[in-house]
Parts: sequence; structure tokens; C-alpha cells
Amino acid sequence: MSHYHAVVWIDHHRATVWQFSPNAQEHTAVRSHSRHARHATQDDRPFFEEVAGALAGAHEILILGPAQAKHALSAYLHERHPALGAGIIAVENADHPSDGQILDYARRHFRALDRMVPPTPR
Repeated sequence: MSHYHAVVWIDHHRATVWQFSPNAQEHTAVRSHSRHARHATQDDRPFFEEVAGALAGAHEILILGPAQAKHALSAYLHERHPALGAGIIAVENADHPSDGQILDYARRHFRALDRMVPPTPR
């Protein structure tokens, strides 16, 4: 099931992806198989590809994380999955919040964004 909004918290070891709507949510956890703990490498491609799969169907994406993995994921999505890359609305720093804190932050973030964007005519 896909939802309009998604948030990813990512570091070089793991990523958690939530797709959500006002009344529902689902999450996927992805672990990196890379032995490189600090820098994005070619080994990260399978990891980023799994994250992209978990984001399938999302239209607006918020990427959070403590280090450079969030920027590497953003670049990967823009290059390899242009539709997902185009949906990235923000890449922000976030140390190690709880799952509940991440989802709460994302819901507030998208609610504020939705208020700022006028509805599109149909």
C-alpha cells in the first residue's frame, strides 16, 4: 500500500521508511549490508535500492538523518529514481529520535506544507 506522504530516517547502518496518510501508516526497516560505516560507497547501492522500493508510490518525501547518508540517498534517488527524486521536499538533520518522534515531526511538517500549497484544480 502506498500513501501520498513518506518520511525516511537514514544513517549508514539502517533506514526506516514510513508511508502515511492522516488515518493510516506503514513502515519498513532496511539494514545496510555495507562494511563501510562512515562514507557512501558503491556498496550502498543495494541499500539505497531497498529504500527506494520502500518509498514506491510516495509523492512527497522527507529525508532525515544524522550524517551524510541522507544526502547520498537524495542524490541516488534523483539519479536512479527520478520520480521519487522529484518528490523529495526536504532533507534535514535529525540525530537519533524515536520512531514516534520522527512520525510526529513528519506529520506536522506535511500538515504545514499542505496548508501552504493551494489546492490544484481538477
